[in-house]
Amino acid sequence: MQEGDLRAEASYLHRALFGRDAPEEVQEQYASALGAAPLAEVPRCDLARLIARGVDLEAVELALRRRTRANGLTQRFHVLCYLAEARPDCYAHFVNEQPHFFLGWLALAGHGARSLYKLLKGRWLLSIHAIR
Repeated sequence: MQEGDLRAEASYLHRALFGRDAPEEVQEQYASALGAAPLAEVPRCDLARLIARGVDLEAVELALRRRTRANGLTQRFHVLCYLAEARPDCYAHFVNEQPHFFLGWLALAGHGARSLYKLLKGRWLLSIHAIR
């Protein structure tokens, strides 16, 4: 895979997880990490095609991870998270400094419902895009 493609992939995955494009440094580190040690391929699909179509890769990844723990898409998400968690601008996504008992339980319930939705959507996306 070309470095430009890996940088675009990093930005797309970062947008799925954090709601914005990946900073240049993260794109460069992602391309370097995947260029040095290629990861497993996403099972029977063209990742670039899914990105071009705007498929919700977060949902696809969750459904794939439930089917096969070690798959290429999950590995890509892990690499991106490892790179992002060390950045100050992503700190709030990984660490909660203020304890909020009620809001914490409310957020937990909301994320549980969101995860169930993403799992069902991911399974549907696996079937319509013939990802096996």
